[in-house]
Parts: sequence; C-alpha cells; structure tokens
Amino acid sequence: MPLVSWILLRGRCRSCQKPISWLYPFIEFLTTALFILLILFQPIDYFAAYFIFFSALIVSVRSDLETMLISRYVTLFLVPAGFLFSGLGLLPISLTQSILGALVGYALLWGTAQFFFLLTRKEGIGQGDVELLALIGSFTGIAGAWLSLLIGSLAGSLIGLSYIAVAKVGRNAKIPFGPFLALGAFGYVFFREPLFKLLTGI
Repeated sequence: MPLVSWILLRGRCRSCQKPISWLYPFIEFLTTALFILLILFQPIDYFAAYFIFFSALIVSVRSDLETMLISRYVTLFLVPAGFLFSGLGLLPISLTQSILGALVGYALLWGTAQFFFLLTRKEGIGQGDVELLALIGSFTGIAGAWLSLLIGSLAGSLIGLSYIAVAKVGRNAKIPFGPFLALGAFGYVFFREPLFKLLTGI
C-alpha cells in the first residue's frame, strides 16, 4: 500500500504537496522483496538469523544513502549475533568461520582504507563501511565477506562512474559504499553456489 500510495500521489504529500523522498518506497520495496525471497529460497532453519542480518543491512542502506553514515548498533554490535547463530547451527557456517569472517572482513576494508589514505592523504572508505563488512563476514564467513566486497566494488565502480558522467558532479563526489556492500551480501546469500561456479570455472 505505501508503494501504491506514493505512485498515486506522484511522490508528494496529499495535504501540503511537499515531495516525499524516493527512499521511502525504495526501502518498502526492498524489504518486501528480500523477505519474500528469503522465505521462498532459504531453509527455514536459517530464517531467524537471516531476518536479523537482512534487517541490519536494510537499515544500513537507508542511513548511508540519506546521511552517509552507518550506525554501529546495526553493524559492529550485531557481530556477536552472527557468532551465536553460527555456533547454534542456525547459519550455514561454523562458529570458527563466523569469527574469521568478521576479522577478515574488518581487516580487508581497514587495510584498504589505510593504504588509500597513505597514497592520497584523503579518507576514501568510512569506518561504517569497515564495520559493515565485519558484520557481513560474521554472518557469511570469509567467502561471503570477500565476495560481498568484490561484488560491491564492481557495482560501486560501475554505478559511481555512470553517476559522475551523467550528473556531471565531478570526480570528488561522495558516493556511499554501504549499499553496494549490502548488495554483495544479498547476492552471496541467494546465489553463492552460482557465484562460486562462475569464479572457479567449474
């Protein structure tokens, strides 16, 4: 209903005619689509863990798109939940894989951020992105963190360059990276086997 109302109202408030941000219908659609896919294509044993994981990713996407900030309450503070779910067998990874995924995910982006800063003396990756990849690693393991970063980087580069070219905002325009990491994580959860076959050529 919120999606239909937004379309019928042409993105404006009925009473004051002020524009309603496209983020509202976008998040409504994203949430509905993801949880339908989760119910249809993931084992019921993993639903509770992925429900929390996806909810955290959706909140991160929303806040990063609007404010360029990602709260630790939905990233770093939920990493122990990944450990708990994996330890209880409620995720398709072991506790060891979950811990290593969080550590490697954090280290991958933290190291990249430090290297970028040494080269340019500018901050190219926010701390929120680093902590988001740690969360992703805790729920998907090392492979999930790495593939999420790979997919996110490719998608971010393609869309970011296209946005700069079309909008003519300049090469120094700030583009949130969190949504692309989340995209990689969603892709990994639903398509990890095809992705592995694609990358390994098997």
